[in-house]
Amino acid sequence: MAGGTSIWASKEARTDPKEIFNLRLLYLLISVAWGGWFYGFDTGNIGGILTLPSFENAFGLNNLPAAEIDNRKTLMRLQGTIAAMLAAGGSAGALCAAPTSDFLGRKWSVFLWGFIFVVGAAMQMVADYDVLLAGRFIGGMGVGASSMLTPQFLAENSPKSVRGSMTATYNLMILAGIMLAFWINYGVSLWSFPGVEHDNTQWRTSMGIQLIPGALMCLMIPFEGIKNLCRLRKLPIEHPYVQTEYQEIEAQVRYEQECHQGHSYWVVLQDILLIKSNFQRFFLAIMLFLFHKFTGTDSLNYYAPEIFELIGVKGSSNSLLTTGVYGVVKFVVTIFYVTYLVDRVGRRLPLLVGASLQATAMLYLALYLRFAGTNTDTVGGTPAGGIVGIVWIYIYAFGWSFGHSVACYVVAAEIFPTRIRSVCMSICFFVNWIVDYGITRATPNMITEMGWGVFLLYALLTYAGVVFIFFCLPELKGRSIESIDDLFQRPLWSMWRHAYPTEEEKTRQGIPQLMKGGNEDNADGDKDRPVHIESV
Repeated sequence: MAGGTSIWASKEARTDPKEIFNLRLLYLLISVAWGGWFYGFDTGNIGGILTLPSFENAFGLNNLPAAEIDNRKTLMRLQGTIAAMLAAGGSAGALCAAPTSDFLGRKWSVFLWGFIFVVGAAMQMVADYDVLLAGRFIGGMGVGASSMLTPQFLAENSPKSVRGSMTATYNLMILAGIMLAFWINYGVSLWSFPGVEHDNTQWRTSMGIQLIPGALMCLMIPFEGIKNLCRLRKLPIEHPYVQTEYQEIEAQVRYEQECHQGHSYWVVLQDILLIKSNFQRFFLAIMLFLFHKFTGTDSLNYYAPEIFELIGVKGSSNSLLTTGVYGVVKFVVTIFYVTYLVDRVGRRLPLLVGASLQATAMLYLALYLRFAGTNTDTVGGTPAGGIVGIVWIYIYAFGWSFGHSVACYVVAAEIFPTRIRSVCMSICFFVNWIVDYGITRATPNMITEMGWGVFLLYALLTYAGVVFIFFCLPELKGRSIESIDDLFQRPLWSMWRHAYPTEEEKTRQGIPQLMKGGNEDNADGDKDRPVHIESV
């Protein structure tokens, strides 16, 4: 399993009991990670589908008045609306995920939103513009809710030594879905039988594959049994590993309940906004998601074929082929990140390096288009500067895959206390999706009106993100979720001074002493109290 591969990459995992890396953990990883697969596929395939003649014919996009086709504004507006409707639904789903998670629990909430995605995906198979938009919105709700729930679900149930890689596996599945979507679009674009442009089979084949991962998640989740910590870890109650993990969770929950009574959302929002350490975590996570989007990744994911055409890649099939290679680069590098970097090197350094590469790639595209102009109307092959541009886009994919692609999801799943985690992540993913909607909807018009300025804007914003990350993001590798509460008692701007944890900082303060004192030092004095943590 992708998380398990870090067993030999993470130093902490080498000293963990081998029993905790078991088939139950693998089943948890696979069943939940399907949510990332359908997220990625739905994101990646729509841009290519919009260029297929059969899709344009089915939805009347090839019957617009000639004058409007010439300036492309109406066509691009319609395409932008179709692509962005997924993100609009995603923002709504992210907000709805918190209450369903609290009332139904993580497991059945994941199942519910997976089913909603399947319903929306099925609606997208209908050759009607309004039904398509409704299907993308409903499917987007499933994607948005799952994007909030699944990293949280994985982080809460993973051993801390491989928590980063298990949570990042969700993002690996996003990249796998995007890569598959790119190549399927390329494959169906090569269909050349008579009347292909009037046959709905072409675009429906590409669109319909997203039903598979959605259905698999819905089928697997009901059989997932995370009843208690001992069963998931396959260790006895008395084992020091189980006792330490349980005592940390219990200490965190007891501390929160003693300090802050009440569980209403209003009380939780007060905890988020009025308690300094909570607000610092919330602000950090929000900013990471904003810089995640400001890199321009959504513009490339949704409109990669058009962007490759700008720098001189000729022909629909050629631009889709180049886009497919872009997806492969992202996927392969993300495998390396998940299996090696995230739980060995950590989150912070790869993000700083990756974001710097992304910003530089966007800067090259801006300067090239500024001084060479667009190459959509030129005759012949791709110019030399355009070939360098393609290389820089692949470098952008390289940097993205071990930087912004994963970091915001992993960090958001790790840093929040149990009491406020669902609400904080729900708001974070709402911001993620609403910004996604704005960028996706605006990109066609931005490229038309701003040209090279779009890429310069992304470059400057990404460089600004590098500065913020350096000063404000601590390294979370190896820290227990509960010990992170101690870390954020410090000012956010000073996190660079405490970026890397000492051995003492990897566990919540007081827990090692509690474990040395034995169960008789438990708060209630019951040394024989069984360890039993209900499904989260």
